[in-house]
Amino acid sequence: MIKRIGPTELDKKYFSLQPYKPTPIKANFDNVIVNKPWGCEYLMFKNPEAEIWHLSISHQRSTSMHCHPAKKTALVVLEGRALFSSLNESIELHPLDTVIIAPGTFHSTQSLSSAGTKVLEFETPPMKHDLFRLEDKYGRAQKGYEDRKEMTVDKSRIRLAKKDFGKINNLGTKKACIKLINNLKDIRSINTNHFELAILTSGSMVSGGTQESRKYLPPYAMSIEELKEVECKFNNVCVFLLGRHYEEK
Repeated sequence: MIKRIGPTELDKKYFSLQPYKPTPIKANFDNVIVNKPWGCEYLMFKNPEAEIWHLSISHQRSTSMHCHPAKKTALVVLEGRALFSSLNESIELHPLDTVIIAPGTFHSTQSLSSAGTKVLEFETPPMKHDLFRLEDKYGRAQKGYEDRKEMTVDKSRIRLAKKDFGKINNLGTKKACIKLINNLKDIRSINTNHFELAILTSGSMVSGGTQESRKYLPPYAMSIEELKEVECKFNNVCVFLLGRHYEEK
């Protein structure tokens, strides 16, 4: 499932009730984990257009009800089940379910699995300070992102870089690959037995003719089948591919 949500009048109302004064963060996230009251997160991949964060949410814990006023977000469940909530609805998410969240849309994610839930968060543009917490079980409402005292050096986590482009990497029960797309041949070479989901992390794809053209920008998500069917022009495109191991299907 791929679901897209945007801000409603309720989001706009609650955002306007509190002052929002973001403070830029001066921190290097390359080799640290950020400890949270609900678990932890770390930066798994970055480029000038997007960041991918790996979240580990403990059972029954949840992120704050928050929004990102200036950046787009895509949430993808890797392992376990999650309850995704906006101000208007709640939906249960399963592995590889994806929610694309427009700027200014309040949302929260709760783990429903006894072993916890693993989530990937795609953020564009990279702006970790772009955070407004409306409600929080742990006393962080109206507070900014965690400071350095909540960060721990940890070089053991899976992190991907340019040298890993084209390689298949294991992410627990899932596999992932970062792939550059220059033409339709590159798309057709993607093995649908390996991957099910593609998330755009940089560049743009333009499909259709003059009257019906459509532009895809990060962090747009689509199934591999949809990606293979779209006739596009490509501009410095990089996609993040996700799939299940055979034994999980």
